[in-house]
Amino acid sequence: MTADTTPPTPATPATPGGAPIPLTAEAMSPSWLTEVLRANGRLEPDVEVVSFDLEPIGEVVGVFGTVHRVTPAYSAATSAPATFVAKFPTDAVENKTVGMALDIYAREIHVLRNVAANTPGLDHARVVHADMDPANGAFALLVEEVTGKTVGDQVAGLDRTQVESVLEVLAALHAHWWDHPELATSDWLPRGDHPVQLAVVPGIMSSAMPVVAERYGDRLGPEKVAMGFAVAEQFESLMRRLAERARTFTHTDMRAVNLFFDDSGRDVTIIDWQLCTYSVPMQDAMYLYGSSVTVEDFDAWGVDTMRHYHECLNRHLAAIGQSYSWDDLWLDSQLVALWAIVSPCSTVATFEMGNELGARMSDAWIDRGFHLPMALGAPAILE
Repeated sequence: MTADTTPPTPATPATPGGAPIPLTAEAMSPSWLTEVLRANGRLEPDVEVVSFDLEPIGEVVGVFGTVHRVTPAYSAATSAPATFVAKFPTDAVENKTVGMALDIYAREIHVLRNVAANTPGLDHARVVHADMDPANGAFALLVEEVTGKTVGDQVAGLDRTQVESVLEVLAALHAHWWDHPELATSDWLPRGDHPVQLAVVPGIMSSAMPVVAERYGDRLGPEKVAMGFAVAEQFESLMRRLAERARTFTHTDMRAVNLFFDDSGRDVTIIDWQLCTYSVPMQDAMYLYGSSVTVEDFDAWGVDTMRHYHECLNRHLAAIGQSYSWDDLWLDSQLVALWAIVSPCSTVATFEMGNELGARMSDAWIDRGFHLPMALGAPAILE
């Protein structure tokens, strides 16, 4: 199926009257919600939102955004959503500046409107309303709430059943968009060598690594610290090497906090598409291991689950006459494992995590993120 990759209008009026987009969830009003729900066909013309309750979702403060559950009170019986989720940019100025520079808010709108909606079998939160205005940094995303499932625990880590379930979903997603001609050349979905990415991300890694060495040097040990500095020095090269090997659409923030599971661990819903890229297929699996699988579990069964993903992906690719070799998978995995340490490094060194749970998540991410490339022998491919 061919996706509609036409960019969304940057400043689509939030209401028929062109009312400004609220800058925060707290700035929403009943009248604004009434208008956007009506404009999106979610509310009858003779019903209004008279009030609403706002509840923060999740214990960890988001790096690039705030997330709230909205529970509206309506003026009459309605088919409108009883609850939905509201996502707005972070209040942290430095975080938001990076988010705007990387165009992550527009990317999420693109994905939900064009990619996720056109991927068979992908369970994702459906859009209620999406709007942004780059001129003043306004971004508002209302989506249906995921119900009947529980968000993954990034601190404790995912179990093998959950990981294999996620990898099966990813194999189908990656195969569906494999070498897709429109996505491969689209303006809104960056590769690793996109000029803005190259201008921003290597600097983040270079400035973060000294902070990581100071705070975590004793915990990581000299070998891992040396690897971190080598990665920082060669980060632009790693980005270009990954871009040269890019094959498909990737979520690129595949962490437990962006995954919801049913009680069996087999049914998965994916949220938060702001960091999506056009990259190598192992982009998502490596990010998942490095953030959300304990060191002990990866050593016990991580490579076995990589083989499971490889088999699933090739079953899907066979239907379109394509394949993905184990050698390519292994090299891509090594490259991503090295590249991906920028995320825990920047998290602990640059961004505000907000609370104690955020700090514990960062500590676990540092441990796992630096262990993964070592476990895969990835330092050997540094230039």
